[in-house]
Amino acid sequence: MSPTDHPQKHAARPSLHFPSTAAAIRAAIRPHRDALAAELDADPHTPALTPEEAAEEEALIARIEAGEGTPEVFVRCFSDKGTGWMKTATITAGIRIDDYLFEAATPVHFGPVRCRPTEKPHQTIKRHIWRVSRSRSMLVVEPDVSVVWYDDPRP
Repeated sequence: MSPTDHPQKHAARPSLHFPSTAAAIRAAIRPHRDALAAELDADPHTPALTPEEAAEEEALIARIEAGEGTPEVFVRCFSDKGTGWMKTATITAGIRIDDYLFEAATPVHFGPVRCRPTEKPHQTIKRHIWRVSRSRSMLVVEPDVSVVWYDDPRP
């Protein structure tokens, strides 16, 4: 039996899949918005955007494509309502412009993770997905993309 027949002892860590470079985030904004708009148009219970709202959104997307805005990965962390033992995160990559985050992909959910209830949710999530070594980290982004950790008080 050759060594390749045996499973590896140290398999690669699973990673969170979303755009992780500034260029990839900018390029993914319009396709994601178009897919989201098509999904909302198919739902009869969702009100359509007014022409003014659609024009404002299109202007903001044009500004993003022109290079405005800050690429960011937004990690919203929260703990369960009951005991606080379980922590969960929603991770979104996008462009922040005019105090609004335009998503570049569908948000990724991580957790729940069991931990001490005295820890802040972002401390627990950061310990599980963020490592200094890129090869061991689940959350890998380029240095030009900021990562914002937010503790949501709502469960």
